[in-house]
Amino acid sequence: MKPVGDNLKPKTTVRVTYGPTKRSLALITPPMAADWPMLGPDGNMGSKFGPDAPDKAVYVVGLADRALEGVDQHRVAHLFTVLNLIDERVSDFVYAHQKDVLGTCDLSPEAVRGKMSAAVKQRYDGDTPLYKRMNVS
Repeated sequence: MKPVGDNLKPKTTVRVTYGPTKRSLALITPPMAADWPMLGPDGNMGSKFGPDAPDKAVYVVGLADRALEGVDQHRVAHLFTVLNLIDERVSDFVYAHQKDVLGTCDLSPEAVRGKMSAAVKQRYDGDTPLYKRMNVS
């Protein structure tokens, strides 16, 4: 744990690794449709929810499971399944270590999941599911 900000309260970061040597996890995505890209020279600077300062800009692209010509959609579905499994494992870890990670110890597994941001999110039009997407930065 390391201090963050002026109040010097410790903040725990959960890092996803694999194997006995705890290697960083890297995924290669299949070709996917870009949805909401912010990869230009200014990233998300000046956008509706973005910062006004260049040093705070981030470069983000949303990748959607919409069909692309010549792309096997099973590969995209498999990637999203893997990401959902990782989310579940991270959520289980945070639940088991919520005192250290969240600073509390009486949350239910559902409440812990509610405090976390899922890697893959379903997009809706009213009550109708449209597609799934993930953000990459």
